[in-house]
Amino acid sequence: MKRVFSCKKNFLSILKAFAAWWFTCFIFIFLALSAVDLVTSLLSGDTRRPKNTFRLLFSALSAVPVCLIVQFLLLPRLSKHYGTFRRILLEIAKNGYSEFLIEQMEDQLKICRSDDSKTSYANQYAMFLAEAYISLHCYEKAENALEQTDYKFMQNEVKNVNSSEVQRNIIMYHLLSVQLSSARMDKDMTEKNISRGEKVFSKFRGNSEITDYLIDIAYFESLLLHGQYDNAIKLIDKYSDSPELEFGVTFDKARCLLRKGCGSEAQELFDKAYSLATNDWRRKTVELERNMTY
Repeated sequence: MKRVFSCKKNFLSILKAFAAWWFTCFIFIFLALSAVDLVTSLLSGDTRRPKNTFRLLFSALSAVPVCLIVQFLLLPRLSKHYGTFRRILLEIAKNGYSEFLIEQMEDQLKICRSDDSKTSYANQYAMFLAEAYISLHCYEKAENALEQTDYKFMQNEVKNVNSSEVQRNIIMYHLLSVQLSSARMDKDMTEKNISRGEKVFSKFRGNSEITDYLIDIAYFESLLLHGQYDNAIKLIDKYSDSPELEFGVTFDKARCLLRKGCGSEAQELFDKAYSLATNDWRRKTVELERNMTY
């Protein structure tokens, strides 16, 4: 059963935390200014009592940016969850997914879903797990992972945070939904998932090459499922010159040619994808797809 988080509760908790940090910063800045004024007065011999109006106003205004920096930039990077997430993210980037890493992400997903303030982390872990399970052809586990995401939270993040990372998260959710239904050979669900994602795809297309690639992979999966192999290859061929995307493009073209019945050409591309693979996980996915029969 999909868990639905309370956006109102999240907003109130963030507002309360912000207010508490603002008050703390305000007091600290006001006391610091008062101490500086006192020392300056004593050193200059000026016994006049300084006015508090300026100090109050300056402290109140300057506490806002200081509070934002502390709450949204400094504290998240000092948290245990952030450190764990960064470590897992770096491990994925370096070595791909592994059974041990999947177990860790499953544990972290349970921990983060028990705390509404960690919804963003929970969404990340859920999508990582879905991606890993789809590549392993464990579709029920992939579906279970996707069901543990909070889509409304992602929508609110996109509205409130102007970040390419946040935009990519919601694109990845739709892409994974399409990939899952396509892997299951479910044409109707694939088209429904494409339709659900089109508003997001059209909104963020053109932001970057990687964003456009992720969007086009969703359409590639649809074309592949409907047997439009030439159009599918044409769609991703425009990314062939990108070194960063070479493995993905080669791998998907091999999958497409295998379904088309061009066995020898497909095997050549699978060999190339295998040589381009930077870790054992990618090599494992190449071998799984190479041995598929359609």
